Amino acid sequence: MPHDLARFVTAQAPQVVTVLEELRLGHKRSHWMWYFFPQLKSLGRSSTAQFYGITSLDEAVAYLQHEVLGPRLRECVSLMTAIATKPPKAFSGWWTP
Repeated sequence: MPHDLARFVTAQAPQVVTVLEELRLGHKRSHWMWYFFPQLKSLGRSSTAQFYGITSLDEAVAYLQHEVLGPRLRECVSLMTAIATKPPKAFSGWWTP
């Protein structure tokens, strides 16, 4: 079953540089979490979280295997983990030290 992964590529395209910079600096300033770090659709409450929610293990695997999305997610996670002084939830936008 094909998945609409284009929704992620389209949403990410104009923000890639900004997101990578925010991750390098360790401070999230803009709104992009839904489509760079998608969660299970069943966990989302907002219409945005629902739209970008991953519906199944099959879709999650397809996301990771996608030629653009997989490497980009790995790069983003790598940047987050390189900043050992901040917990991952610091990047969600609501955490305050």
